[in-house]
Amino acid sequence: MITAMTFLLLLLAVAVLLSADTVRRVFTDGRGPQRPPVSHFQDPDFLAPTTR
Repeated sequence: MITAMTFLLLLLAVAVLLSADTVRRVFTDGRGPQRPPVSHFQDPDFLAPTTR
């Protein structure tokens, strides 16, 4: 029989492992910063305030 504390520790361990893997995949996706496709035009109404 598995106790409630053991179950919670296992659940916490799985959550930590999945979170760490998600963070690792986000930072090492290998794509890096990318430009938008050439077919997309730059709408001046939606520019960042620092680019004006």
